[in-house]
Amino acid sequence: MTTHLLTTWLLDGVEIDLTRTQLDVYGNQWDFTGATTEDGEPLMQSGEDGPLPLPEVYHVYGPLIPAARPVTHTECLAAITVCPAETDTKVAPSPSTFAALLGRLRRRATA
Repeated sequence: MTTHLLTTWLLDGVEIDLTRTQLDVYGNQWDFTGATTEDGEPLMQSGEDGPLPLPEVYHVYGPLIPAARPVTHTECLAAITVCPAETDTKVAPSPSTFAALLGRLRRRATA
C-alpha cells in the first residue's frame, strides 16, 4: 500500500473524482483513503470497513456516483435575488441554482 496524490481515476471509461465522496447503488458512502494498492489502484473506504480497491468496490457495489455537494451561500443568494425581468437574455438557471430555489421553497412550506 502506497500513498499517491490522485484526484481522478479512469475506470471502464468513467472518470471518477476521488476528491468527492462517492455513493454506491445501496447508498453507502465511499471515500478515497489517499493510498493505493501495489498496482496503483485507489483504496476506498466506507465507514469502519477496511479499505477496498476501487475496481472491487465498483464490481461488488455497482457504479459509483459523486455525492451532492452542499449549495453555497452565493448560489442561494443568486437563486432568490435574480429577477428574470432584469436580464436581457433568456438563460436557464444552473442545476445548483434551481436546487437552491427548491430548498428555499421547501423550507418555506414547512415553516
